Amino acid sequence: MLDFNLSSGFLFFLTMSPTSRMEIPLSYTRLSSIFQPKIVLSSRRQVLRGMIGLSTALLWPSFVGAATPPSRNSAPPMSTTILDKNGMPLSLAAFRGMPVLINFWATWCPPCVAELPALDRAATKLAASVKILLVSVDRGGRKKAIPFLRDRGISHPYLAFDVKGALSREMGVRGLPTSFLLSADQRHIWSYLGPREWDDAAMISELLQILKRQAPFAMLSSA
Repeated sequence: MLDFNLSSGFLFFLTMSPTSRMEIPLSYTRLSSIFQPKIVLSSRRQVLRGMIGLSTALLWPSFVGAATPPSRNSAPPMSTTILDKNGMPLSLAAFRGMPVLINFWATWCPPCVAELPALDRAATKLAASVKILLVSVDRGGRKKAIPFLRDRGISHPYLAFDVKGALSREMGVRGLPTSFLLSADQRHIWSYLGPREWDDAAMISELLQILKRQAPFAMLSSA
């Protein structure tokens, strides 16, 4: 289950006409001018499932109703160096050898904040199979994101900070949250647009099944 949070900026976005919404590129810069950085946390578990569908329909209309897992694609270069939780340079190559679920998020993005608890629980459930990496695109970097996560009890995923948005651009992120399941050999990637109930049994099973089907391809590529 997820915890859902709404900001005045998100409500403003929901009230816009579909035509106006489609004219706004879902990029880091434009989103930051619409979504407000001040988010008030509240528990709305009973209405989350309906709202999650609504927000996904408005922000990612082409994705709504997708009942099948995403398609496998070749991974982008991912050569950009970002920062880890200690402020040290970090490359995604450091995670090679184990699948990684990379989640691009920001403190000012309500759907991002909504799925953080589920990602935290998923990090525990998937600890033996998949690493979960939260990549914040907040301009305040570690000083902004780490206290925000600490206050919400998010402690299990790996943390990274893409302050300049360089890695997100390199990976083709157009809106938040966007997540990528990266194969252990970092040759293939599966994209998820919008929030998910990452700790749900069906979602966990989907991720593991994707990786299971990927295993023969990995063996062939390494032969």
